[in-house]
Amino acid sequence: MAQTTMRAARERRLHGVALAAFVGMAVILLHPLWAYNGVRVAGYDWFNYNWNFWFIRHVFQTPGLNVYLNDFAMFPALSNYGYHALTAFWYPLWALLEPLAGTLTVVNVIITLACVLNGYLTFAWLRTEGAAPALALLGGLVLQTLPISRYFYYNTHLNLMDWFWLPGLLLLWRQIVRTASAAGRGLARPWAALAWGVVFGVALWGLLLTDLQFPIFAAAVVVPYGVLTLLIGGLPGVSMSPRERWQGRAWLAISGLVAVAVGLSLMWFAGPLPYIARFQGELVPGPASDRPGIPFPAGFLSMAREWWQWDQPSLGAFFPLLLLLTAIWALARLATGTRLSAIGRPRWLRWFWLAVAIPPLIFAMGPYLYVGGAQVTLPFIWLYDLTSGMFRMPWRLAPIGVLAGVAFIALTWTLLLRRRRVSLPVRLWGGVAALLLLAISVRLFETRPLDAVLPDYDFYRAMGAEQGPPYDDYVVVEAPTGMGTGEVLIGSQRAIQFYYIETGDPLLSWLGQRVFLDPGAVEPLLRERIYGWPIGYIVLHTDDIGQNTATPQEIIGYFNQLDDLLCPMWIEGAAVVYRTRWHPDGCLPRTPSETAPGVYEIDLGASGDERFIGWGWHWQEDVGATHWRWAGEYPEARLYVDLPPGAYRLTVAAQAFWEPRQLTVLVNGEVVGDVVTVDTDALQEFAFDVPADAIGDGQHVEITLGYDAVIVPAEVGQSADPRKLSIAVDWVRLAVASDE
Repeated sequence: MAQTTMRAARERRLHGVALAAFVGMAVILLHPLWAYNGVRVAGYDWFNYNWNFWFIRHVFQTPGLNVYLNDFAMFPALSNYGYHALTAFWYPLWALLEPLAGTLTVVNVIITLACVLNGYLTFAWLRTEGAAPALALLGGLVLQTLPISRYFYYNTHLNLMDWFWLPGLLLLWRQIVRTASAAGRGLARPWAALAWGVVFGVALWGLLLTDLQFPIFAAAVVVPYGVLTLLIGGLPGVSMSPRERWQGRAWLAISGLVAVAVGLSLMWFAGPLPYIARFQGELVPGPASDRPGIPFPAGFLSMAREWWQWDQPSLGAFFPLLLLLTAIWALARLATGTRLSAIGRPRWLRWFWLAVAIPPLIFAMGPYLYVGGAQVTLPFIWLYDLTSGMFRMPWRLAPIGVLAGVAFIALTWTLLLRRRRVSLPVRLWGGVAALLLLAISVRLFETRPLDAVLPDYDFYRAMGAEQGPPYDDYVVVEAPTGMGTGEVLIGSQRAIQFYYIETGDPLLSWLGQRVFLDPGAVEPLLRERIYGWPIGYIVLHTDDIGQNTATPQEIIGYFNQLDDLLCPMWIEGAAVVYRTRWHPDGCLPRTPSETAPGVYEIDLGASGDERFIGWGWHWQEDVGATHWRWAGEYPEARLYVDLPPGAYRLTVAAQAFWEPRQLTVLVNGEVVGDVVTVDTDALQEFAFDVPADAIGDGQHVEITLGYDAVIVPAEVGQSADPRKLSIAVDWVRLAVASDE
């Protein structure tokens, strides 16, 4: 009894040391995320999972909403989120910590926790399989630091980084086998096995709520292990009578059925299964040859240069070479018939795990293997066809092979170390050497370039504060628009939802810059949707379109001329937000800043000038202390303002490019003043008298600057600038005319 207690205490200490080691490795792997916490993030999918968690909470807090059926993302289409990776498994932790730390911090907590669990649960499982502590620790570190695991950490794939589920389920199944076997021998009550079956079913539910691909991953190791234990009626190496084995098999089968029933029931009543059943879509997977696999042998001998890219998968050299060397040594020793009596396991168990490891590693190579110029078709083609292209990333199967492979390695080397009675110093130095080789192989301290956090715009808070009818029902259009199908086209082949956005919708396709502007088609659609959907705001993200291009000015110029439909509401950072005329709060007057009583000035080139510009302007530029815009993109450059009625004196500060330009000013289509010559040497001021009848009621006054020609700097050897340039304008000032 005392010896058993001492062994248990020693094992707890080992687990504590191992847990500390995996926490330390997580710090090494993920320290950039914490050094730049709140400023930069692990890339690619980071926005998706932050939104997922917010959305789940929003649904829970808002009566009448459904997590899996909603029109939030692509109004007016109703989206079925049955196949969407909400990763609801992590939601309770996020909901607990987010009010205290913020979503960006909590997502980093989740990534770090998954990283630790990947290593620790692998260690715990290897220990139960009989691996020596150091080898179990090494096995956990291999999975934790695997380049593919790091790919998931650093691309914020919260749904696919959770490889701890595999050893975790194996540990749970082992517990079911132990209790079922004990029940078969009359050493425990049968309900204990059934209770563990319920726990396993809840774990299956958590697995499915993590990602729908994980059943494939888990089945590759859990099913073979389950079949093995069912065949032998208990754990490998445990002596039982035939009768006890049959009873153990019976309770094991019943417990397994209970686990599956619990898992599926929870998925139906508290998961996406009903929505998966009603989902309709058509696969558009593309050819299997496009699917990236781990290149053989390069991807098995080195780590990819940019391991964080989805199309550059690799394993690094440490695991593949260690697996190969271990297999060669074990095969050489196979003839001796050595049994693993020192660890209480049959000799064939390690070979079982090697057999489990090989298929997923072969699948991970992708569709084809190239040998000496010949193309060899690999089994992934079968899996690709079986899932109709749904399973499109063969290299995602590699961690399965790694998990089973480290079991083979750990069990084999445990046998060697115990048979040879290797001294402690040799073991220590061997462990240090293995860790160094692992670190070198996976370039341990190398990190993925982090992405900047998206701007935290105040205008979204202002929109969120607009609550109650009719505010609750308006749509916000984000531009540039895009469409992405993933694996499926939603809807029928004849009328696929969302797909029309690619090029078939004159408004949304133009906002995504996939088709040219067709004013005759865009304006009626805009008018119909503003009042029909309704649209409350259109947000133009100029940084996503390309601020230093003509595209934002094209959209802004067009929107600014539609005064009866849209008005610029907020300009914050790179975002220009338009409120629609449907909006209950209406539009503010587009009146320039009043720099003195009766003097209104448009400061071109300064932040906020987007509310006044029309067609013809290039992007904002800083030339020393001067901020201006060049005109010339179109034959005329336009401005729009709202002014008190009356006569004005209009003054323009302008400078010509390359050669003098003739400048004509029109107000509401009426020429005012004389044509003037703008020189190239410096900014000059030109004044024009605007009569009151040209201003009219002062609403939506259009000011047009006409110029006689443009010049492209690249064509005259001045620079590589390909723009059409005529005049640069620093400011336009409108002063109320004196009565004198």
